Formats: sequence, structure tokens, C-alpha cells
Amino acid sequence: MKAGNLIAFVKAVPNAYATILFSDSLGIGLALMALTFLSPIVAQAGLFALLCALLATRILGYEAWDSAQGVLAFNSLLVGLTIGYYYPYNGWATLSPHFFGLLAIASIVTMFLYIGLNYICQSLFKMPSLSLAFSLASLFFWYYLVRSGNFSGLNFQKPFIFEHSLQLSWFWQDYFTSMGSILFVPDLIAGILLALVLLMITRIGFMLSMMGWSICYLLLQHANIGSSYGIFFPGFNLILISMAVGSVFLIPGKSSYLLAIFATVTGFLLAFAMSGKFYYTDLMTPRPSFLNLPIFALPMNIVVIGLIYSLRLRLQHRSPILNDYGILHPEKALDAYLSRYRRFVSTGVPQLQMPVTGQWLVTQGHNGEHTHKKDWAMAWDFEIEDTKGKKYSQDPDDLSDYYCYGKSVYAAAAGYVSKVVVSIPDNPIGEANTMDNWGNYISIDHGYGFYSLYAHMKEGSIKFTEGDYVKIGEKIGQVGNSGRSFVPHLHFQAQAAIDAGSRTVFSHILNYKVHKPDGPNSFITSGIPKEGEIVSALVPEKGLASILQLSYGQNQSFQVEDKKGSRFEHWKVDLDLIGNHSIVSDSGSRLDFSIYHGIFNALSLKGRGQNALTAFAFAAGRIPWCENQSLVWQDEPSLSVAMNPFWKNLTLFLIPFFRPIRVQSKSHLISKGSDIHIESKTDLSVLGLRIKSYESSLKLDRVKGIQEFCLIKSQQQVLKATYIEPKEQTGE
Repeated sequence: MKAGNLIAFVKAVPNAYATILFSDSLGIGLALMALTFLSPIVAQAGLFALLCALLATRILGYEAWDSAQGVLAFNSLLVGLTIGYYYPYNGWATLSPHFFGLLAIASIVTMFLYIGLNYICQSLFKMPSLSLAFSLASLFFWYYLVRSGNFSGLNFQKPFIFEHSLQLSWFWQDYFTSMGSILFVPDLIAGILLALVLLMITRIGFMLSMMGWSICYLLLQHANIGSSYGIFFPGFNLILISMAVGSVFLIPGKSSYLLAIFATVTGFLLAFAMSGKFYYTDLMTPRPSFLNLPIFALPMNIVVIGLIYSLRLRLQHRSPILNDYGILHPEKALDAYLSRYRRFVSTGVPQLQMPVTGQWLVTQGHNGEHTHKKDWAMAWDFEIEDTKGKKYSQDPDDLSDYYCYGKSVYAAAAGYVSKVVVSIPDNPIGEANTMDNWGNYISIDHGYGFYSLYAHMKEGSIKFTEGDYVKIGEKIGQVGNSGRSFVPHLHFQAQAAIDAGSRTVFSHILNYKVHKPDGPNSFITSGIPKEGEIVSALVPEKGLASILQLSYGQNQSFQVEDKKGSRFEHWKVDLDLIGNHSIVSDSGSRLDFSIYHGIFNALSLKGRGQNALTAFAFAAGRIPWCENQSLVWQDEPSLSVAMNPFWKNLTLFLIPFFRPIRVQSKSHLISKGSDIHIESKTDLSVLGLRIKSYESSLKLDRVKGIQEFCLIKSQQQVLKATYIEPKEQTGE
């Protein structure tokens, strides 16, 4: 085996352990593996089963030898822990070939079961099968051990590496015992150590584990049940349910916490219903006996898979927000959601592009006084008006003289044409066709019961037929004056069904400008154009990455001046395996960024310090490239830009309850020819009181890219960075 493959295989071992706590952290995996060795026989059985499964997945071709993933084998690890927990043990010498043979068979069987169940769950429920394979396989092998006489008896005690006499109150005793039971080490010390590991890794996860156990504790008292019985009753199931629903598969928030409470109570009822006693005849002593029937993690799997799947069936994805971002760490998932998604769009609100180009007047907006009422309230009417307030060039009675008549209309989102009407004649000015109310129109199906409608189109201008696929931004027709339309205009709306006249759906327009006659225009990333506003779509700069020299692999250097003196700082653009771009500085910082629809956005900053990249993150939180214009906008930059890790993590912990700390910025872009100058002010406020304020400036050039930027704090310049031409770096 190659050295690289061996290293990857070794990493897969702790990665499998980490998966038990919904994590992909190597450190967590190592900590969990170490905790299992508090009971050496249990740890050895789990590790042996895990190694068998990892080898099998690679030998059989399910995973490559250079893969460090342990997901396919973590269920086998749990089954190994199960057998180690239940198998009779009177010393290492008593561990027969039967023990290791059973572990190998159970490991491979569970691996195959997981692969099959996971495929079914992913196909049917768009969900991983979690530890469902472990729960089913463990129940089968538990029954085998009982029937074969290879069962440790009623006490289920295995030797620990040390003995202790620590006793706590019922609440804490059973909480820590339940935590330890996750690793099949139902010991107080193991539970305390696992809880400490969880607390250090994620405060949100720890809080939810406490919430899950508190609910379990109260329900146990209400049901007059004296203990959680370790792994036999709901203790660790409810802890895992609370964590999974509250912070792993949903973005942490008030609604996810409330749903976690509901799911935890449901899990208790399910665990109570599934628990019972298995009666059998003890072959050693001819008398009836019984065992508590273990339910393992079945309640957790059933509740979590069923609940998350049901949330995926919602017509509108609103709060609680599904965590589909591939980040399992609660705080990191919340941070990514805030800095990469919620910052740009409103959750659950359909996002559409402007259906027209150029400047247009919104003559009727949402809840307009004429026709935008009741089921048709959330729509827009667009017309063109000149600087004198006229909508036509010369003759007010000539249809073709109106500025908007015959202008192109574009698809606001991609989809399939669901219905088209093309043969309604355009009305003379001042007349309306109330028999064909919507005139010529096209409706486009965007999936999930969401449609867009473009009405009052010009006769014969729509060239698409039903079933055609339309790309976003593709021309679909021309503005006309058909149907109930006295003057040419475009009626545009999002709706819930195919036909014109269907109920409108609340939606936003993406990346548009609001033109002001007496000041700079406002840039809106996602919003609702209002009646009376003159709006236009932001024309994307397709070559922005090249202009800023931020394409993959590009390098830049800057001369940095601060209180420490003058030095050089070098940047390189990196790209990870999942497509995230980042600027890596030789000063130790990394700034994730995106360039989408001609807009640069700084995302999260790692290794924050007094360097050029940190100053750039303030100055370039957002860059909508606009030449020969003046533009203002507001933004909420990533918390990591303005906060150190401690305050950021504290804020992330509190955000699901309320927003005590906010980072907000205001920016002003001034453009002259190929030169663009951006001035920004970023405020850090606590409970509405501003405690820190940063000012920054950024100079850009279409040919040379980033030229200069500086950061000012408390009216004092903190840092200034100036771009260095490559020939200057080499001294040529």
C-alpha cells in the first residue's frame, strides 16, 4: 500500500468515530475513540469491526484506497461496540476465535446493510440512513448472543481501566450515563468526558444535549419511571434527537429548537412504546428469565429521518431552515448560512431576476390601487418614462410611439413553458379588451408549484410553445398592449399555478438598482421594487474575476504600511474540492469569496489579524461593478470580519434567541471611466449601541485591478496597502 493511501486509511478510523456525533472533525473522532478505551474490551471490539468494514469497503470497490472517509463503516463500528458490550468476558484469554469471527461477520453484514439502506433513504427521503443499519443489525446479533448462550447476563458490566465511587444527583448521574451510552461505555466518568468534548467543540450542540436530557428527565418522572436504564431506554436517543433536529439537519434557530423539543417528546413516546422485556429460558439454570429488550438508536433514526423528510415536502421552504450546505458543525453551519445565504436572499422567498433591461418605471406594485389586489396583489407593472414624465416620444395615440412597446422581455428564472397565448390583438391606446383579460401571455414552470407570468405581451411576439425549456435571461417575447391594458406595459408576477389569474406568490427581485434623480442610485441585492420607483437590473461584469486578478491560481502582492512600518504581503487565489474560492495571504489569513452575477462578495475570514487581507475584507465586502455611475448599498458582512473567534462564537450561540451583536456596513461607489472608488463604513453594535466603527476605501482599475485600499479605525489609519506591479517585485 502506498504511503498516501495508508495515511488516508488511518484517518478514516477517527473519521468514522466522529460520524457517531454527526461530525466530520478528525479531532472529535480521536477524542471519541480514546473515550471508548475506558472499557478496553468494548473499544477493542469496536475498533476491530471498524477495521474489517474499512478494508471491505476498499477491497470491494465501494471506496478508493486514498479515501479518508469512514462513513460507510461507522455503523459497523457501532455493531462492534454492541458485541463487545454484550459478549461474555472473563479476561483476555477467554476471547475465542468465535468472538472475532462474529465481529468480522457482523461488521461486513452491517456494512452491506448500511449501503443498501442509505441508497433507499437517499433515493426516497433525500436523507442519509444515519445509524438505522446499526440499530437493526445490533438487534439481530443481540438476539443471536442470547439464543446461543454467549451473553454476559443481566448486569452488563465490563471492566474499566479504573474504578471510581463518584456519585451525583439523579439528573446529572443519568445525563452523563446516557452520554457515555452513546459509545457503549455507560459510565459516569466517560459521560462527563464526552460532555466536555462536546462543550469544547460546539456550545449549541452541548446546550441541545442538555435540553434533550432535561425533557427525558421530566418525562421519566411524569411516567413514574425511575431511571433511563442506560442504553435500554430513551436517554441517549433523546439527546441525539435534540442535537440532530435542533442543530445538525436544521440551521440552529428558534424554530429548530422548538421542533427539536417536539421531536424529543415524540422520541420518548416511541422509545416507551418500543421498549419491553424478552422472556427466555436460561439453559444454565432451568427457570424462566427475562431481559430488557434493547432498542438501540431506532427511535432516533425513525424520528429524525421522518421529520426531516416531511420538512422537505413543504411547498415553501421557510423557517426552520434545512441544512443542505454540507456543514455538520452547528456554529459553522449557522455562520455559513448568515454570511453566504441569508445575507443575499430571504429564506423561503422565491428570487427572480428583472424581466426587462434598461430603466423602467414601476407604475403599479404590490397591493396597487388599480388591479393588484386580493389574490393578484403581489405583482408589478413596468413602463418606460422619459425625464419629462412622458411615456411616448411624440403621438400619445400612436401605439408604436410608446417607449416600452415592442421592448424585449426576458425569463426571470429558468424553467419549462407551461402555457402560452399569442394571438390576442394589441389594443388601440385608451381601449381595453376585458374579454381576454391577460392578453397574450406566457407562464413558465420553475418547479415545486412555482410559476412566473408575463402578460399583455405583443401579438405574435412569443415564439415558445408549451413544454419548451427556457434559460434564465433568455428572450421570451415583447411588451405589448393586449388584454386589459390601456397603454403598453408589462405585467409580471410569480404565481402558484399555470393559468393567468392564479394566486400570486410573494417574491423578490434580485440585483437591481433604484434610480434617484437627486443622489446616488441604490443597489438592492434582493427586494421588492415599489410603485413609483425607476429601476434597472445590474448589468453583470462577466470578467470581474479577471479584472480583480482573482481567478484560480493568480497571485498579487502589496506594499503594506501600518504602525509597525512597511512590509510586503503576497496573495494567492485557491480553490477547494467543493468549489469554494479563497484568497490566501502569506500573513496567515484566508478570505473566502464569491463572484456571482458580476458581484464580488467577501464571505468568511479566517486568521483575522492586522494585515492587508483583513483590511481588504472590510473594504471589499461587496463590489457590484458599475462604471460611470454612483451607487450606494447596505450589507451585513460576515461576523468573522469584525470579530475575533471568541465574540463570533458567542454571537452565534445567542443568534438563535436574539441578535445582541450586529455588524452592518454602508458603502458608496463612485465611478469615473475605468476607475472605481468605494468608500465603506462598518459598524459593530451591541444591543443597538455602536461600540466600534471602521472606515475603509478601495481603488480599482479596469485594466490594473486592485490598486489601493486602506482601513481607518477611530479616525486613525490602521493600514494602507498598495498594489505592486510584477516587474517592481523582481526589481526590473
